[in-house]
Amino acid sequence: MTPVDILQNAELRPAIRQQAEAFLGIHAHAPLLASVFATQQRYMMGQIFLSLTYKSSDGRVLLAEFLRKVEQFRIASPNTAEAFVREMVREGIGIPAPERKDRRSRPLMVAEAAHVMMRRWMAIHLHTLDRLDGGARAATLSTQPDLLPILQPRVVDGILQSDVCIRPSGTFALFSWLNDGGLLMDRLIAGLTDTRERASQVATALSSYTQLRTGLAISRSHLTRKLHAAEAAGSLGWTGARGRSTLWVSRGFIAEYDAYQAEKLAIVANSFAATGTGI
Repeated sequence: MTPVDILQNAELRPAIRQQAEAFLGIHAHAPLLASVFATQQRYMMGQIFLSLTYKSSDGRVLLAEFLRKVEQFRIASPNTAEAFVREMVREGIGIPAPERKDRRSRPLMVAEAAHVMMRRWMAIHLHTLDRLDGGARAATLSTQPDLLPILQPRVVDGILQSDVCIRPSGTFALFSWLNDGGLLMDRLIAGLTDTRERASQVATALSSYTQLRTGLAISRSHLTRKLHAAEAAGSLGWTGARGRSTLWVSRGFIAEYDAYQAEKLAIVANSFAATGTGI
């Protein structure tokens, strides 16, 4: 399955909207856990850390190993990556592993809540793919718990090889590096009213700054600045007064969002196929 296959699928629009709603549901269920992975950079570091956990024979990850991987793909500086790990530990997501021989190695393990969240994240993507081609991937993951540790590292390896996924551009990039920016975009996409119309601007069900930021770790001032930048780029706007009228998004922005999701979904589909469990 290629990104082009996905983008040309007639079921893509309702499937993507359903997926966006599901992402928002994960955040509503566990906002503290989700906040640790709230930006593109932190999301990638979290995925890498879990990937190393699943590749490990005992679930232990050495800090040095994680830092090397993050540096290899230019995700973050060593200081930023170390600060991310410290926050994981502070929030109870990363757990210092029992010491063995070398106390300097500082091995870590991941709390069960993070594994549960990753299973939900993967299931959401598999449900989307199943909706596109009638497969049963999500059911397979549900009935085969040992599949996640095999599948997730394959997906992460694919994402790390994709500039579309790790270095998005345009308005998508403007929001993806904002705290909870990915969820903000999900809220915009989930709020689309009717994408069947051919108009260049598609209305959403959102009409205030409060609706946009409720439950998200975004200040009104920061949100306003980003929205103004996106508005200047022609990616979104208001039908009347800012923050007091219907918000619309452009076809171009929707295309950016779809292209990112299609790239990621193709990686998930092909990683799943590579496990040999079928569709």
